[in-house]
Amino acid sequence: LVNPAMAGLEQGWEINGAYKAQWTAIEGAPKMQSLTATHGSENKKVGFGLLLSNDVAGVIQRTGVKASYAYHLPLNDRNTFIDFGLSAGFMDESANRDKVIGDLDDPTISNFNDRKMYVDADFGMALRANGLTVQAALPNLKRFLDKETISNVVDRSLFITSVSYKITNRDAKLTSVEPKVTYRSVENYKSLVDAGVNLLFNEDKLALSGMYHSSGSITFGAGTTFKKKLGILAQYTTNTTDLKGYANGEFEVALKYNFR
Repeated sequence: LVNPAMAGLEQGWEINGAYKAQWTAIEGAPKMQSLTATHGSENKKVGFGLLLSNDVAGVIQRTGVKASYAYHLPLNDRNTFIDFGLSAGFMDESANRDKVIGDLDDPTISNFNDRKMYVDADFGMALRANGLTVQAALPNLKRFLDKETISNVVDRSLFITSVSYKITNRDAKLTSVEPKVTYRSVENYKSLVDAGVNLLFNEDKLALSGMYHSSGSITFGAGTTFKKKLGILAQYTTNTTDLKGYANGEFEVALKYNFR
């Protein structure tokens, strides 16, 4: 979802779907859905992806579709890869008049809905060396390059980078421990730092995760995989420090199925 360079890391097809609900106690609170399909080539050098997304917040709905291409360049020892990825597609934004509380004749609503779908793209890179993974991504390249588009958007993502290290012992009950730190740069807002850990037990029978965000919220979740094919993950994020007195947190559920 964040970095197109990570598409198709494994050979074969994989499908992921996710649903996220924020601040459910508030009418018109954001709801987000996504569906992805990825494919890795037999030599694991090329990956393809398709992303469908739909976000609704109040009267605004954003629907997008993107295709991704990734190239995974193996280095000499075959345990180290440099990954490059590019996503490109269309985004459509509209205001639902049935949900507007106010003057329906306001030209701002008509002008917003008269805008055409626009092309957008993301670029990403990664370095994978044994258990170490370093990632960097530039989302929404159109807004990054087009000053006119930037002026119409607040709090857009500018840059995302992360570092993680996975310690594995397949013979133990605790199969792997993977700490991770992420840095997110946001326009018109202070940068965000996330730090947490993901734990896998009995290979993939049980996954437990927790992450602290510098905005004052905490995410924790659990998941499992059935017969190494069907995976399910549920997560809950407490609200940020500034909003704890106004709304509850966020709940997310995700499903994965691989055809390998």
